[in-house]
Amino acid sequence: MSVPEKLDVLDMLINVLNEHEKKLDTLVGRMEAITRSLEGHPKFSKAFREYEEQERAQQPPKLSVLIVDDDEFLADTFEMLLEDAGFAVETANSGNEALTKMNRFNFDLAILDYKLPDIPGSRLSKMLKEKDGDINVVMLTGHMEALENHTDLDSDEILMKPISPDELLKITKKLSSRV
Repeated sequence: MSVPEKLDVLDMLINVLNEHEKKLDTLVGRMEAITRSLEGHPKFSKAFREYEEQERAQQPPKLSVLIVDDDEFLADTFEMLLEDAGFAVETANSGNEALTKMNRFNFDLAILDYKLPDIPGSRLSKMLKEKDGDINVVMLTGHMEALENHTDLDSDEILMKPISPDELLKITKKLSSRV
């Protein structure tokens, strides 16, 4: 198959997926409208609340992860991977944003970039651990000097970038089991 033929097939697949997405959005909208109607009905509202309580009771609590990286694409990619694996995830693109989120949420794990625009990752790690001594911290770096000076890092793991999705999931699950 030639490159133009492959592109045509890819374009066709994208169009099919877009159509399915539109249909799915329509179905979701209808289901939400039906649910709202039933929740407001006196005979069904109690049953809905009981069902939601049972669902919450059966699901284990999600472990929460804070990803701090000034590379927004990387942070968003990590967020998608970890959410798909069942984690509750927040992202921050600077140290100050991470500290603000730490004031609003409790996190089980923080994944930090070593070089941030405002606060060095090593200092941010110490600050996060001062706020919550139970938080696990993974430091990500593409700089060898971070590994050489790892005595000043207050982190549970240090990983070299680039990090594979499998490696990210493996270390996140490992550290989350300590919680």
